[in-house]
Amino acid sequence: MGCCCSTEEENLSQDGEVNERTRLLNDPVSNNYQVTANSIIDVGALECHTLEQREYIERVRTYNQRVNAIPQVKTPSKRHHEVQLLYDTPATERVLSAQPISLADFNMMITASQKVVAAVSQIRVEHKEDLVVPFGIP
Repeated sequence: MGCCCSTEEENLSQDGEVNERTRLLNDPVSNNYQVTANSIIDVGALECHTLEQREYIERVRTYNQRVNAIPQVKTPSKRHHEVQLLYDTPATERVLSAQPISLADFNMMITASQKVVAAVSQIRVEHKEDLVVPFGIP
């Protein structure tokens, strides 16, 4: 340590403790490599959990119960005729004293909202396959 005959092998002491020859900063490329290597999940090394037929049927039943527990919301076809109550209207006098919208703009909003209601009512979900798909079940 500290003599002219010292070599690079003396960077760390026998016990691995830090001394005057220890580098303060590690190599950033090596550090990034180590972080990346630690965050990679080796899928091949993981053991494969195959579902048994009983577990598969149990999960299908559970998922179906959860889906059926969601309340089905029916939208009325003439929703725009319902009475809407205003709850919080700040500066009411400013809103009421403003210039009213033109009849053309009003009609455009009505037709646009009717088209949106028609488009939303035509949305359908097609059931193509089960939520739980068996993988490797004999």
